[in-house]
Parts: sequence; structure tokens; C-alpha cells
Amino acid sequence: TCRAVTANINELCSRNMVLSAFTLLQQSEASNGMEKNHGHHLLVSAMDAFLDGGEKKDASGGITDAQIQSLLSVCNTIIEKPYLLYQGGITYHMVSNSAILLCHLMNSIYAKRDVSSNKPLGDMEAALFDEVLDTFLAVRKLLHNHRRKIPVLLRCHGLPRPNLINLQRDRTPGAPFINLGETHMCASRSCQGFVLMACSPCVAAERAQAAERARQEQRNVLDDNDFGKDGEWDFDDGLDAVVDELDLDDEALLSILGKIVAA
Repeated sequence: TCRAVTANINELCSRNMVLSAFTLLQQSEASNGMEKNHGHHLLVSAMDAFLDGGEKKDASGGITDAQIQSLLSVCNTIIEKPYLLYQGGITYHMVSNSAILLCHLMNSIYAKRDVSSNKPLGDMEAALFDEVLDTFLAVRKLLHNHRRKIPVLLRCHGLPRPNLINLQRDRTPGAPFINLGETHMCASRSCQGFVLMACSPCVAAERAQAAERARQEQRNVLDDNDFGKDGEWDFDDGLDAVVDELDLDDEALLSILGKIVAA
């Protein structure tokens, strides 16, 4: 195995494998006419945004126009069809990381505001900022609600709120519009890279360790709530509770059906 991997190192490196998967998804979408398969198209758009690196960079913080369109497409699809968050695979994590990239985009645009000389943004930049902000706020609400419903180990980023109060006044020089330092980071190192992409290696390592400690503390709190004092969950009591809840006689079931029909 080692010899085979060494002989095909270019084909088996992580980025090239992801690029190959992206190409296969694009070909599948084109050949099968899957325009109405929104979940499939969402994956293609997200991978297109994450892997785009060949286009000329624009003036909005190193993110290309094609990437911006793909990121907005991913988030708008989830806003219109939130059930896609339950799609198998890493769809939920892809959407969360797309929202993180929108945060980086807004921070880069916000940093261009010259408060001292009262120099406003250009019309195009202002329109882009408003569009991205509206999209981010909507998708953040959906992701926040979805995140609360899944186990701790499966949760992706807890997205911070934008600093709307200090947008026009009392702005600290150099302060970002959205402080990504307040992000509750995902346990995945790959997902953490989206949050830490603008940090130095030392800062990134410190924040990754702090995020791991916070997750461990949260797991300990949940374990204390879910388990007894001796550290073991009473399976018999839990099973009895389920049986009691479902133990309904025929008259009770007919009564429930009657209420449903009457409603």
C-alpha cells in the first residue's frame, strides 16, 4: 500500500481527490439532467466555491466573483429548502462553512470603510454587503436551530452575530464586523480551517485547543445531566417510561383518532 501511494502521490493527495469528486459530480449533474435535484446541485455549488482558485481575484477580500455567486447560491438554497440540512453526507457542514466564508467577505468589505474621513463604500460594494448580510442572517438562524437538534459531536460551527450596534458609532479601529473569534468551532480540523484561514499558525493552534476544551466541558455537562450519580444510565427505568407512554388501550386509541378526524 505504501508503495502504491508513493507512486501515485499526485492522484491521491487530498485536494486532487476532492477535485476528482467535484468533477464527477459535475459530470453526473450534466449527463443526468439533474437540474431539479437541489441537494445534488447544492453540493456542486459548495465545492465550486471551496475549490475555486484560478479566477482573477476581485476587490472584495480575495474571494472571486464566481465564489461569491456559489456561496450565495448555497445559502439561498438552504433558506428556500431547509430540509436539505438533513441530507446525508456533509451537506450541513458545507453550508456552515459557506456561511463562514460570507463572514470573511463581509469583514473584508467592512474594513475598507474609512471612518475618519467619512468615506463611504461604493455603490456596488454597499449593495453586495447588504445582500450578503441579509443572506447570512437568514442562514445563521436556520443553522442555529438545526445545530441545537443534533448531538454535540456532530455539530458544526456556532456562528457569531454581526456587530450591528457599533456599525455606525463607537466603532473600535480595526474591529471586524463579525468577530470570528467568538465562533464555537466544529470538532473537524478541516472545518476549523475555514474559521482560522486569516490567523497565524500560533493563534490558530491556541484557538483550536480552546475550542476542544470548550467541547469537552460541554460534553461533561451533558453527561452529568443524562447519567445518574454512579455514571450509569438506568436502562430499565428508561424502557419502562417508554412502555408506559405507548401503553394505550383500544378506547384511548379510538378517542385520539376521533379527535384527529374531528379536527
